[in-house]
Amino acid sequence: MARELGVPLHEFDFGGSRIGRQQRAVRATVALLLQARPRVVFASNPSLVLTCLLLVCRTFFRFRLASDAHYGGVVAVTGSRATQRLLDFVNRRVDVVVVTNSVHARRIRDIGGTAFVCPDPLPRVTPSPRPSAMNGAGKSVLFICSFDLDEPFGEVFEAARTLARNGYTLYVSGRYWRAGLSPEAVPHAMLLGYVDRDTYDGYLGHVDVVLDLTTWEDCLVCGAYEAMAAGRPCVLSRTPALTELFTHGTVFSSHTPADIAAAVEIAYERREALRAEIAPWVARHEMATRQRVMVLRTTLGLPALAG
Repeated sequence: MARELGVPLHEFDFGGSRIGRQQRAVRATVALLLQARPRVVFASNPSLVLTCLLLVCRTFFRFRLASDAHYGGVVAVTGSRATQRLLDFVNRRVDVVVVTNSVHARRIRDIGGTAFVCPDPLPRVTPSPRPSAMNGAGKSVLFICSFDLDEPFGEVFEAARTLARNGYTLYVSGRYWRAGLSPEAVPHAMLLGYVDRDTYDGYLGHVDVVLDLTTWEDCLVCGAYEAMAAGRPCVLSRTPALTELFTHGTVFSSHTPADIAAAVEIAYERREALRAEIAPWVARHEMATRQRVMVLRTTLGLPALAG
C-alpha cells in the first residue's frame, strides 16, 4: 500500500519483552515524527497501540491520520468487549479508516467514523527457484496458515488424508508449533514452519494450487492476494468478502474435510483454465486499486502522483 500511495514506509521491529519492545517502538515513532514533520500519517491497525499513540501525537504535530485497518483493526478478534470499545473509540477519531470491504466500511460508519474502501494492492512475488523439498512431488498444494483462531487447519489436515491417497502433497507454511503441533502429528502433510521470503515465493511459484481458509466472514486473506500475484489457482473459504473480490482463478469451499479435498481436486483439474483467468483479473484489480488510491490521496489533501 505504501508503494501505491507513493509514501515512505517506516517499520520498527525490536527484540526483547513485549513491554520493552513497545516502549522502544513508542520512542522511535515519536522521534521519527519530530524529524519528518509529516502532513499525513498512514498507520496499520493492528497495532492498536500505534494508533492510540498517533492519536495523541496528532494533537501536537497537526497531521492527518489515516488508519489502514485490517480485520483486527475493526473487529476484536478475541471477542473482548473492552478491546472492541477501544477499537470503536479510535476508529471514530482518526481522520479516515481505510478498510478492504463494504461490510467493514458500514461498521465504521455505524459507530460514527469515516470509512474509505480500498482493496489491498497485490504484493510482488519474486520468481524463485523450485524448493528442493518439491523435487519428485506430483500434484502439489501450498496451505498458507498462521495457525490462528480463524483458520480451520484441523479440517485441512483431515482433508490431507484423502488428498495424499490421491497423489497430492500438501506443503504447509507457518509456525505450526503455535498450535502445539509437530511434523510427526501430521503425517499426511509437510509442515514447513516459517520460511524465508525467497523460499516462500518459490513454493508460490511452483505449486499447482494454493489453499487459504478463514472462518471470519469479512476477512480478505493474504494468501489469496499472493496466489493471484503468483498466477496460481487457489481454494478459498466461501465467505461474502472473499467471493465478492476473488471472482476468477478461484474455487470456493466450506470447511468440512470432504469439501476441502473436493475443492482442491477441482482446482487442480481446472488449473489451466483457472490460471488463464488470473491475468485479466489482476489487471482489473490493479487498475481499480490505483483509482481508489488516487481518490484517497485527494481525500487526505496529498498532491497527485507524477506520471
